[in-house]
Amino acid sequence: MVFTLYGLYGMLAVRDIPIPIAVVLLIFAVLFVIGYEFFDSKLSNRMSALGIGFVFSLFLTIIILSLVNFALMAYQGDVTGIGWDKFIIVFAVSLIASVLILKYVENY
Repeated sequence: MVFTLYGLYGMLAVRDIPIPIAVVLLIFAVLFVIGYEFFDSKLSNRMSALGIGFVFSLFLTIIILSLVNFALMAYQGDVTGIGWDKFIIVFAVSLIASVLILKYVENY
């Protein structure tokens, strides 16, 4: 999660997507179909499964983009300029988010 937040920070700072938009839409479409089918089998309401599948695929697409961006930042050496204080902040946010996500996913 720390690498994802660093990658998201890098994308927001530069305002550039590391992957072509066609590939991003393909990733989103595949994740949407998988998410919809998964939640459709778990929930009785199809509209709820559609909404949750959309949010699920949106978040996973952002995570994939962020990880790719972080890998490119690390390859180019842009990560070394980030201080320890920013690392601690990102680590704390990641820790809180991961606990919340794990507690939510326990119900499925």
